[in-house]
Amino acid sequence: MISKSTIKFLQFPCLGRIWLFILLFLTVSPLSAEQDILEKYRRIEEKTFDCAMAPGLGDPSTALRARVEKALGELRIWLGSDSARRPLLVFVAGHHGLNSALKTLGADPVPRWVPAVALTRKGIAVIDLEHLIRNPGKGSATLVHELAHLVLEEAGGRLPRWVHEGIAQSVARQHPDPSTRRTLILLARKDDLVPITDLDQVLPRDHFRASLLYAEALLFIDWTRRRFGENLHAEILEKCQQGLSWSVGFEQVAGISIEQATEQWRQELSGSPVFVGLILDLILSWKGLALLVVIAALTQRYRRQARLKKMREEEQWNPPASPTSDGRNRMDRSDSTN
Repeated sequence: MISKSTIKFLQFPCLGRIWLFILLFLTVSPLSAEQDILEKYRRIEEKTFDCAMAPGLGDPSTALRARVEKALGELRIWLGSDSARRPLLVFVAGHHGLNSALKTLGADPVPRWVPAVALTRKGIAVIDLEHLIRNPGKGSATLVHELAHLVLEEAGGRLPRWVHEGIAQSVARQHPDPSTRRTLILLARKDDLVPITDLDQVLPRDHFRASLLYAEALLFIDWTRRRFGENLHAEILEKCQQGLSWSVGFEQVAGISIEQATEQWRQELSGSPVFVGLILDLILSWKGLALLVVIAALTQRYRRQARLKKMREEEQWNPPASPTSDGRNRMDRSDSTN
């Protein structure tokens, strides 16, 4: 005997199939769309990573491939990652290409000053190849920076954003400019620095403030490397991989709390000299340049007046009578005959 539920299912087979299709679409479509878009990119398999080149781009140079291999290996050693994951580097052309790829991968767009983005949980870094070509030095640092984000995810799982940015800048040697450093020193002297553990909540999108806070994270990370040794962060990341938070792992490895460490760093930073740098800032500023122009004009005017005065004095000078080498005074006409 056929039950009523069976009859209902047989009567509405299309409705059941429609719901099944919708469920599958909602579950699978984001990944499928991502793969479909990335299929338009030309894939290149390297020894320890993969590349996806946007349409119209050629192959990455031999130097670029070697740089990635070397940096990836060194970062994994230094940060203690034994992962065999193959990062995917998506190379695009220009800022528009960068944001288009990010949109495809389900990430938010970035401001124009951002040349690359690491999607750490996916193991993907999207990089503007034009930026690397136009700025070889900065481009190389950008490459190491993004790879550091991927390796940090491998070694420690989810980490605070300030830890990511501080360590990535530190290993890429993206040191702040002298003016930004002096600003942080002055803030440290007034005890107005944002607490390190609060940086994640206040990191903005605008360039100046983001650079200032990124520099704060970098200087603190650099200080911890000098203060506690190069193995500090690998040991903390191991603790994080075991389920501890960064702050707890830091305290267990360093022997002091993150708050105590940041206070020690702030005091050391506040004692750094700034006077000479401020003078240089003034000289190099537009007002300083204008002042130099005025000083140069006044100096030139003074020298010109001094030369004119000397010329007038020479014209008015009447030399006294004096004998020549033959004993006769050729300027004295008293002995001459008519």
